[in-house]
Amino acid sequence: MLRRSIRTVHRFDFLAPRAFKYRPASLLAAVHDAEKPFISSSVVAKDTIQQQGIPSHRIHDVPDPDILFFNQCLVQLRKALSARDIARVWEHWTCLRDKGLLPLFGPQLCKYSDLLATLCPQSTQTWDPHERKAMEEIAFYAAIKGAPSALVAYMGVHLRSGDRTTTLDLYARFLRAFEVKSLSPDTVVPDADDDVDELVIDLPTYSRPHSLHPPSILLAVVVAHAMGDSFRDALHAYLQTPTPFSTRLVTDFLSTFSDKSLTSKVGEYVRRLRVARYVSEPRFITARVSVFAATRDTQGLKKFYRSIIDGICGPEPYIAASQANVTPQAPIALNEINWATILTAFLQCGCRDLAETLWDDMLRLQVRPTATTWTALLVGYERMGEAEDAEKAWGAMISTGIEPTTSTFRALMSVLFTARRPDDAMGYLDRWLTNSSFSTPEDALTLYNTIIHGLLKNRRETDAHVLFQKLRQEGPHPDVVTFNSLLNYHGRKGEFRTISRVLDWMREDGVVGDVYTFSTVLDALLKVGRTDATDAILGLMRKQNIEPNVAFFTSIINYQMEEGTEQGLRAAMELLGKMEKNPDVQPNEVTYTGILTSLHRHDWRDLAFAKQSKHHVLEEMTKKNMQLSRAAYHVLIKACLENPASEGTEHALGYYRKMVQKRVSIGPDTWYVLLRGLIAREAWTDADRVVEEMTRGWAVYGRLADLVWRVRKRKGWKTKAEPRPYF
Repeated sequence: MLRRSIRTVHRFDFLAPRAFKYRPASLLAAVHDAEKPFISSSVVAKDTIQQQGIPSHRIHDVPDPDILFFNQCLVQLRKALSARDIARVWEHWTCLRDKGLLPLFGPQLCKYSDLLATLCPQSTQTWDPHERKAMEEIAFYAAIKGAPSALVAYMGVHLRSGDRTTTLDLYARFLRAFEVKSLSPDTVVPDADDDVDELVIDLPTYSRPHSLHPPSILLAVVVAHAMGDSFRDALHAYLQTPTPFSTRLVTDFLSTFSDKSLTSKVGEYVRRLRVARYVSEPRFITARVSVFAATRDTQGLKKFYRSIIDGICGPEPYIAASQANVTPQAPIALNEINWATILTAFLQCGCRDLAETLWDDMLRLQVRPTATTWTALLVGYERMGEAEDAEKAWGAMISTGIEPTTSTFRALMSVLFTARRPDDAMGYLDRWLTNSSFSTPEDALTLYNTIIHGLLKNRRETDAHVLFQKLRQEGPHPDVVTFNSLLNYHGRKGEFRTISRVLDWMREDGVVGDVYTFSTVLDALLKVGRTDATDAILGLMRKQNIEPNVAFFTSIINYQMEEGTEQGLRAAMELLGKMEKNPDVQPNEVTYTGILTSLHRHDWRDLAFAKQSKHHVLEEMTKKNMQLSRAAYHVLIKACLENPASEGTEHALGYYRKMVQKRVSIGPDTWYVLLRGLIAREAWTDADRVVEEMTRGWAVYGRLADLVWRVRKRKGWKTKAEPRPYF
């Protein structure tokens, strides 16, 4: 009993504001909390310490007397912080440091760092040198362990006093700490920012990793360089760890400075650094531009492009027009693939004038378009359905001496097939064959797949099958995409005998079907009235030695639901029933959420069956004690708002109210998804209510603030925006 009572560590239930997020009210609250008399809260046993992230071997290696000493010091340290006595804080801290007990803090170190930050003065003039040094050492240790609040506040004091050198020296020391040794097991993973990150919203496959270089510290470094009028140094520091700065972080930090010219300059630096972040990661540009193109946001795309051009040609260039032009002053380059991506987006938005401007900019900046850019131009014309312009562009490319690649041929032929000119498209195949030796088998197969798809689209199935058999004999051998094109074509015509032959060919060639394969065959079976369609599909899977798991079943169900047809809905629910009866493939939250999403997204003719299906899903989730996650609520809200029926808004708001009722965490991304959809529907009255409720107790920043402005100004989009890319 005595041994167990000794081997515990105190945990205190106090909260303090994060650094750079202080407002007068929150700061006073934190100080008031610090001045409260100490009350010992519950103790944390050895098992709980491990749950907090402290390795078990560290606890077991610490002698019992040291555990007791740590608990006693923790009590005294908390009292010293409450009394705002830095000298006593330093005394107890050094005792723990000398005994090597600091790692026992674990995640609660963040709370101590937060509270220590409130003890920093406004300037260094009244700061006792000994207290300042103590603060620096404690704050620095906490920062390298993932609790940066105190160090950020310490840097802020020096910056407000006109001392930029201390901040830069501390940051250099901070970076060296990570170069000397790797991440220790007791390092705290910082909390995610509570603002909407554009790239998280715009790029579904992008998940921002936790950075060991907190953006708050990096922002302090940017301010230090702004004080020295050196954007170049700020850029080089930022590019080492290009962490996003949320609008909230920047706003709160700059509010602690009275020098308006400095805050204005930092704001401009941050804007340019955000552009630099996009350019430094080509996939970010692709994601951002794709959003503009999908929503036909011409103004947004134009503004985004202009910010990049300003970085190349502005008064202090920091972006190179190509890799060949990279310099220390312009250390990042706009890759040709990104020039091409923006070009395609301009054409997809129907902005020929902007596409011409981009092309002129490339020539003016001595960026010679290669086959990559010409291919992007052809892809843009394909999306516009402009076959004649595509052929003119092809002629211009050839006249400049550019050798087309297989991708270039594919883009042009796709345009011609779409324009119902299959003979002209096949003429370019003959040209490609004369120079096909430079093509890889993978690129060649992509081209052949485009041709087979184009021939079938133009009802030239005999030619498509002749080419298909030639590929089977001579190569490149057809892949699952090739077979799926044939299955889709004959499935839509209800030609099940031909589908059976195609499946036999797949089996002979050793090609295993994917979700699209089986979904296509299922569609075909339903079209010919097969009541055993789902059983037939399961039998086909067994023939191909496929043991469908939950994910595979879920994908097929989602595919059927996405069609928005009654047949698809009934087939999906039948498959769901088979899953529910099979203990090995029990549907999970993803399965049920996917069905609910499609039920809300489409306007079903058989409304009674749709309601029955929804009731069944919700009932099964209740039986299995499945709770919708925060992300699932977001998906459902978005789906409801995509439904053109008037009930879509009502259902979306219903899910939002359920989040409130069930106390599911609601943050900026929740508001963003909800407001974005309401604006797209121009449901201004409902949007007004949401904005009023949100701003009553929440400060809005960045993209979310833009949406609030749109609601108040009744500023919709020229076309109904598709919310999907924003999630």
